[in-house]
Amino acid sequence: MVKQEITIKLFCIFSKYSKYLQKFTQTIKFSIFTLYMFVEFKKLSFCNIMSYGASGAEIDFQTGLNTIKAVNGSGKSSILDALTFVLFGKPYRDIRLSELVNTTNGKGLEVTCEFKIGTDLYMIRRGLKPAIFEIYKNGKEMDMLSTKKLNQDEIDKLLGINLRLFKNIVAVAVTNNKPFLSLSIGDKRALIENIFNIDVLGLMCKDVKKRKTVNNTELDLKTTELRGVTNSIEDNESYIENMKKYIASFNEVKDTNIKTIQENIDKYQKEIDKRTSNVLLAESKIKELTEEIGSIPDRTIGESLNMEIGKVQSIIDTINNTLSKLKKSRLCPVCNSPLDEGHARKHIEEMIAEKKDMEKVQLPSLMEKYNAYNTEVKAYQDKQSFIQTIRDKARTEEITRSTLETELNRAKQNLEKESTKVCPASVDVYVDKLNKLRSQCEVLNKDIEFLTEKILIDTQLIKLLGDDGIKTYFFKKLVKVLNKSVNEYLKKFELKNTIIEFDETMTETMTTNMVPRTYSSYSSGERTRIDMSILLAFFDISRQISNWSCNILFIDELLDQNIDQSGIEQFVATLHNLIQLNKKKLGIYIISHKLNELKIQMTSTIEIKKVHDYSILEVKYG
Repeated sequence: MVKQEITIKLFCIFSKYSKYLQKFTQTIKFSIFTLYMFVEFKKLSFCNIMSYGASGAEIDFQTGLNTIKAVNGSGKSSILDALTFVLFGKPYRDIRLSELVNTTNGKGLEVTCEFKIGTDLYMIRRGLKPAIFEIYKNGKEMDMLSTKKLNQDEIDKLLGINLRLFKNIVAVAVTNNKPFLSLSIGDKRALIENIFNIDVLGLMCKDVKKRKTVNNTELDLKTTELRGVTNSIEDNESYIENMKKYIASFNEVKDTNIKTIQENIDKYQKEIDKRTSNVLLAESKIKELTEEIGSIPDRTIGESLNMEIGKVQSIIDTINNTLSKLKKSRLCPVCNSPLDEGHARKHIEEMIAEKKDMEKVQLPSLMEKYNAYNTEVKAYQDKQSFIQTIRDKARTEEITRSTLETELNRAKQNLEKESTKVCPASVDVYVDKLNKLRSQCEVLNKDIEFLTEKILIDTQLIKLLGDDGIKTYFFKKLVKVLNKSVNEYLKKFELKNTIIEFDETMTETMTTNMVPRTYSSYSSGERTRIDMSILLAFFDISRQISNWSCNILFIDELLDQNIDQSGIEQFVATLHNLIQLNKKKLGIYIISHKLNELKIQMTSTIEIKKVHDYSILEVKYG
């Protein structure tokens, strides 16, 4: 109920600022609105780390109570160093990173950890000398960011927890962590904020302050830039006005030229169409006349008639020759008888009759036919001449059309050339520049307005996210949960009359039998029980409030700090109950050498021995 109430309260308070807070909540590693996350660690293997050699060691994490025991210096705490190194890139203890490498071998440090989140199986492999860093998801290597810092951020997001929180709720060691009540108020508050997952508010406040400073600087820059842009706009508007007049004159001349060229194109096209029509008409007439005159008259007919006429004319000439001779002769050239005799007269009459027939009948008939033939030939020749005349005119029209088409194409080229002419003093660039300047001016005005609004809101957010703001509300709600859990564990450790109450500033009030006490006034054994109560309360709260949990809990040497056997038995019994409450999904690893006399069933016991200066793990189950 507390967690739901806080979530609702956060949404109500931040709703008006949501658009500004969105960028911050995306960069925060662990948001208080994160869904429940359970990390199931499966296996840890390592070699050449601290006192462990090249043969290495491997731990299969088990549920239930487990113990890790060995004499001091055998390598118990090195297991925590290996785990935090592979997960967070740092040793658990306050030592240099280079000190993790086994001093005998001097190289080849390698740690591998396998874990499940949901249904996905992950493996992280990290090493030194040489440096190794690999992350696998379901057997396939993941692409991570390039720098070491960013890679670790990715792993923190993947695991849902950072090293600081890990060292307080997953792997707790008295020798490496100061007791909570020995911390300063600021350190207590910082740790609780981390556990309660409200350190996000401090991170947000820090980012808001940084952003406000940046925004103030940016506002000054934007204001200065706006003045410069406004002056540039005025200069460009004056230049554009002058150049528009020049461009208008240029375009007027261009339009006139285009109009003249277009008129010539129309005239050429009209003449071409006329010539094309004439050519088509001539071709049609030539075809008609060619079909009409048919073939040329037969020359043999004329030649035959000419020969016939020649023959007739020759006969007539022969007869005339003969008759002419008869006038000078007394004998008939045919029968050689005297011309005055009847027989000779008959021959003469026959020649005269034949001549007459030839001159009056045969020759005119032949001449008529010959003349008719010549007339037909001349008519054919006249038509052929007419056809040739038409053909010559058509050819002339085609030549004229070709010339006109050449002129038309030249005119079209001139039209295209004229149409594509661009005034060398074009203001397009300056208009674009002016538009960009105006857009820039508009954007700058919006940016200035937005920055001003953001600065005002950031001022309110800084106040809201500060220690006196919403954090106080959260602490009042969440501290009640912490107080209840701590006091329940105090009762389980037989400190029933001792009560610890934290306020919202994390200042504690301690009483025993209603008498005020201080932490240092308790015995070392009592302080250990108080520390264990706070530890387990943190462990519970991390699962209830932060929505994060895992299947392992390491407790290093906590039971070796001035606590009697009864206190140890109570603590172990409480851990056993804690496992039951976690439905037996929790594996607790107790690093101690005081558990030998306890008669309690352990899931596994890890014994560490030194062999030839190298640590060796032996795991016994049951």
